[in-house]
Amino acid sequence: MTVVLLTASLGAMATPVDPLEPVNRAVFAFNDAVDRVALRPAASAYQSLLPRPIRSGIGNFFSNLGEVSTFLNAALQGKPDEAANALGRFVFNSTLGLGGILDVMTEFGAPKTSEDFGQTLGVWGVGEGAYVVLPFFGPSTVRDGLGRFSVDATTNPVNYLSPSEHRLGVTALSLINRRAQLLGADALVNGDRYVALRNLWLQNRRYQVNDGADASADAFLEDF
Repeated sequence: MTVVLLTASLGAMATPVDPLEPVNRAVFAFNDAVDRVALRPAASAYQSLLPRPIRSGIGNFFSNLGEVSTFLNAALQGKPDEAANALGRFVFNSTLGLGGILDVMTEFGAPKTSEDFGQTLGVWGVGEGAYVVLPFFGPSTVRDGLGRFSVDATTNPVNYLSPSEHRLGVTALSLINRRAQLLGADALVNGDRYVALRNLWLQNRRYQVNDGADASADAFLEDF
């Protein structure tokens, strides 16, 4: 599925609004350097040293924490079934699944979905605004940046860990785990990596906001 989306997006997507491209490219180069020097080697070591079942458990744990945001945003979007699914997944995976390490609910026929406040704003009709590349965080839009640093930040349980050293440690583990999951995708992006990743990210984001419906790109190229 990922490979299909990548191929389609690089070949067929209309040029997105990117008025900040010079600045975005500079931030992209910075992020790429950090990834090349620190994050990618750490992710490679993580993948080599930890067996797949342990990595899967860590991934499930962080995925389970994301159910809190999905529950809230599904409710805000008027999706009661999806909200109930997220709540049920969080409760039962946190208990029967040993703190979320095991994804028992998928086995029970309740697969994971994902919603965040950027998607909620999109459903409410808020335009995505300009494409921006955030230092360390990567691709975003004005709308998604607002969502990330407001409601999404408050619904992330990791942000409430104390002392701060624990919070930073768990955040670093989450980041390395996520980067390790993407190591295989590095070779799929050729040519101008900035343009390729921008187009892929925007198309995937629009797909998420529209719940997979085929939406015209023009509907998302309005000013915020």
